[in-house]
Amino acid sequence: MVGMFEFAPEEFIVEEITKEGLVLELDKQIEKEGDGNLEKDYFTHFILQKREWNTLQALSAISRALHIGAKRLNFAGTKDRNAITTQLCSAFAVPSEKILSLKIKDIQINGAWKEKEKVRLGDLLGNRFTITLSKENCGKNVEAEKIKKNASKNNYCIPNYFGQQRFGSMRGNSHLIGKLMLQGKYEEAVLNFLCFPGDDKLGAEARKQLEKEKDFAAALGYFPRHLKYERTILGQLAKNPRDFIGAFRKLPRTLQLIFIHAFQSFLFNELLKKRVEEKRLFVGAIGDFYCNSDSYGFPEIDSAKAIEDYAEATAVNERIQSGSCFLAGHLIGYETDLTQDEAFLLEREGIEKEAFRLKSMPELHSKGSLRPLFVPLKDFAVLFPSPVKIGFSLPSGSYATVAIEELKVI
Repeated sequence: MVGMFEFAPEEFIVEEITKEGLVLELDKQIEKEGDGNLEKDYFTHFILQKREWNTLQALSAISRALHIGAKRLNFAGTKDRNAITTQLCSAFAVPSEKILSLKIKDIQINGAWKEKEKVRLGDLLGNRFTITLSKENCGKNVEAEKIKKNASKNNYCIPNYFGQQRFGSMRGNSHLIGKLMLQGKYEEAVLNFLCFPGDDKLGAEARKQLEKEKDFAAALGYFPRHLKYERTILGQLAKNPRDFIGAFRKLPRTLQLIFIHAFQSFLFNELLKKRVEEKRLFVGAIGDFYCNSDSYGFPEIDSAKAIEDYAEATAVNERIQSGSCFLAGHLIGYETDLTQDEAFLLEREGIEKEAFRLKSMPELHSKGSLRPLFVPLKDFAVLFPSPVKIGFSLPSGSYATVAIEELKVI
């Protein structure tokens, strides 16, 4: 499953676009000379193609096959499990021949070469998607002409909502946990993480029993082994039943941050929804942020600045229509200069801006940042009429499932 859709891997193909604008095409071997003079302290960059593996699971399998620690492997962006995907990765001080000779089911390497620097998270422009749509995976009949017409609206741009995956693919409660953490309600946050329903039958029954009994030590005896993060928290609480913050700290820091980021994403989606309803998505006003488009045609968020006067607003709106400019909105943090809408939303949610300092867990603090309010469906095309196959590219951090929803497939 990808978001709310039931795609087979062959129906959902994701090809990463490198920061240089190169599409890492499916099944295409790429040969690069790299820096062959490097003998030590080098990184081997490699193109990973995988089917029905998520990125972390695939790299874990690769690290085991190479007999190295997983921390020696890096990647530019995460990719879904239920798909066929390509992406750029790197391995510290592993000869390219060893990587090219890997034999792991549903994993192939489409090129490897030496470089001085590792691949870093975010070292990509975006992703190219090739998606087959049908009644079986979307729940309704899909019409090619209708999709083509909807895609062409608004100059082939769509609202840049966060997809359902951001809030937890199985249970959809990551933002609820984040909100409770921001409110300092760590006991409630832990119980939400442990007891919120929505996954497989074994997990659901265990969560229901724990919610009723509140016996963390006993829960270790019946919580399924595959719920390893839940069991990690239960292990800490079995030793110290009131140490809820300490229990959270036993989780990987990336997972701890996911909860905070999910709530920021929820706020962003709420504000974006209001803007869409008020027909202000493509209209900049004084105080709004805007950014330029990069050489690939995607939003260049690092160039963002605020509209200062009416003349600048007029110029920005002209550029929006030409596709050379994008509006941006806040991912709210403690340094965000709140708009009236943002202040009202925080009040509604019972959160103060200063809460993003997370005084009890300051390592998770968030100053806030900006995110494009809309993004282009670059190179959109209907590739095949029946079953409908579409292709398009999106910038890093944008969701193909959101694009499908916006095309009125569902």
